[in-house]
Amino acid sequence: MIDRRHFGRICAAALLFGRRVLEAAGSAPLTWTVRPDSGAGGERRYRADAQVMLLGITILHRTDVGDGAAAWRESTQDDGTNVRLLEFTGRSAPERAAGLNRFGFIQELSRNGHDEALYFGLMTSSPEESAAEARKALHSTAKEAWYSAIDGRMSAASIETANARFLAPARTSPAERPELIERARQALAGAARTKTAAQTAPQPFLHALAGLLAGANSGEAEYVYNGRMYRLSVEKSPDPKAASLFRERRLIAPGAAVIRVAGSLRRLEGGKPIEFRLWIEQGAPRPLPLRIEYQAKSYLRLTFEAQA
Repeated sequence: MIDRRHFGRICAAALLFGRRVLEAAGSAPLTWTVRPDSGAGGERRYRADAQVMLLGITILHRTDVGDGAAAWRESTQDDGTNVRLLEFTGRSAPERAAGLNRFGFIQELSRNGHDEALYFGLMTSSPEESAAEARKALHSTAKEAWYSAIDGRMSAASIETANARFLAPARTSPAERPELIERARQALAGAARTKTAAQTAPQPFLHALAGLLAGANSGEAEYVYNGRMYRLSVEKSPDPKAASLFRERRLIAPGAAVIRVAGSLRRLEGGKPIEFRLWIEQGAPRPLPLRIEYQAKSYLRLTFEAQA
């Protein structure tokens, strides 16, 4: 017969064993098969507008030249770990953008903050650097296009990155997206991976931005992309005029306020800063932007307007 003391030791041993099993499970590498619950978070869709610039002056403004979407989902798994998925998609609609076919997609997955994170992205290769070169790309009849893809993993121990280019159908409508992503992953599967040591657990771009947007004040953060370190900074200010507009469009509640976010990012090693602007609802737990303005090229400014 087991006395009380031996019974207590057996229970303690069982609890210790169970805890070690959970810890071992939690230490398994993060993979894309780990996802937040489908209903845990939010998604926002956008209409894309474009402005063609010359010497800083808008010479052409066209609305509804494409679309976009942003998602922010997070939930707690059965083992107690928190998983967050962030993504953004933007594309042009050739039938409304003078035949221009462009697509960009970035997706990030993290576990327990940014203790470990994955990111995956692809975009149409667009080498045009001037308005004259861009005009040559209009009304293209090419059935295929070149794309660039990237895959990254980061933890407190290391940073891994792989890059690939691949040829795929030029079509980029939502119906073609799964096939395009599959081709990108196939190209990345055969690509060489670079690996460098990490001093601390870095974070990818969307996670760094999400942390700053969710904060109450202006601030800055560092992130990693393609094995390089960047600094991201944001300046926040109230925007009552924008708030009135978003209320009229029923994107925010009648009493909600809106914050204008002026952002800038730059490689730590130096280089020209990239600037952008966002508008978010003040105090939103997951502040998906209501508007995004981005200088994609020296001659091209894109605006993504949230749709009701």
